[in-house]
Amino acid sequence: MIDDSLMLGFTAPLRVADGGLLMVEEQTVSGLRAWREHFGHVSAYAISAEGASPQGWAAVDPKALADEGIEIVPLPNTYDRKINREHGSEVSARLLGLMQKTRYHTFGYGGWIGDPGEIAAATARRHGIAHAVWFDRVESQVIRSTADSSLTGRAKSAIKAAIVERNERRAVRGADLSLLHGATVFNHFKNIARNPHLVEDVHFTDADRLTPDLLDAKITATAQGPLRILYVGRAAPMKGPFDWLKILAGLKANGVDFTARWVGDGELLDEMRNFASQNGLSGDDLHLEGFVSDRDTVRQFYRDAHVQLFCHLTDESPRNLIESLHSATPLVGYSDPFASGLVGEKDGGLLVQRGSTTDLIEALSGLARDRSKLADLIARAGASAAHLTRDNVFRHRSEIIRSQMPPARKTA
Repeated sequence: MIDDSLMLGFTAPLRVADGGLLMVEEQTVSGLRAWREHFGHVSAYAISAEGASPQGWAAVDPKALADEGIEIVPLPNTYDRKINREHGSEVSARLLGLMQKTRYHTFGYGGWIGDPGEIAAATARRHGIAHAVWFDRVESQVIRSTADSSLTGRAKSAIKAAIVERNERRAVRGADLSLLHGATVFNHFKNIARNPHLVEDVHFTDADRLTPDLLDAKITATAQGPLRILYVGRAAPMKGPFDWLKILAGLKANGVDFTARWVGDGELLDEMRNFASQNGLSGDDLHLEGFVSDRDTVRQFYRDAHVQLFCHLTDESPRNLIESLHSATPLVGYSDPFASGLVGEKDGGLLVQRGSTTDLIEALSGLARDRSKLADLIARAGASAAHLTRDNVFRHRSEIIRSQMPPARKTA
């Protein structure tokens, strides 16, 4: 066993490129390096999927990462039923081998059949190996939110969600430690998990925070011009994109002068474009940017916005809310424990009951009229979440893993 070593499972799949290079989501690479700052060695696994790499993925050289003390282990795509049937036992054995050579073990968790986090957690339970599971959303709720309107679609989603919910509950009950990102996810699992801990996740650093002089300039600039509305995230059902667009249509019907920008790709982006066109939202009102890979460009979008409007429909703890506060952009959206905790720190936003699009139309209309209130919210947002930086949150999680992870309950 390698002393002070961490075995880590992450949920974003890999792609194997020509020449042995691996295509990995850029933020995943950032996270692996952040973990390596706190552990002597990191062994990370994920499934290897076929097809072209999505935007925002980078080619990494496994040998170069190994020189940094980071090992990436590609696994067969066990979400594929045939592959899972034929190679599931081999994957379990390989994961067991990784556990036996590392000191600490934490698994990103999805919960569906063939999910590598589920395979790893089941293997660890079977062999009495101490481990943690990591959740940043409630996957069973996400599945329910993506059901189509047909009777067959709803039935399939209900069955799949029930299986995932059962697996989620078994995972947090069986894990020695549950790392639960954000208050919303923590509250969902805290009474089920054996050892729940509230943690946060963000990749912004102190250098990404809006400086005092830029904050002053942003506050001054709110006195005039259209209300600038932003959302950064995937165009997926759980994000409530059509609630978001309904709110914009309501603002336009009220005569509010605004510009809105959605930054992020996803399966609903084309439907969003159609909905916007059908509801009178033009290119002057709305920009659906799709995926933007440049980190500095995304950060500037945050900084330019007056508010981040969000309409999350399921229990999750998205880091885009923290990133918004780093840019002194208030949070305006649906209330849940995670958002409420961030807003409650300095009153850096306005929250309404989930689904209350009318209340959000009224709130944003009010901010467009009352620029002094908007300026105050921006100042409060700029004073929020100072403790939530990449260095702090990874240090906190590492300390919890070390203090809460017992040795194996029996020899594997």
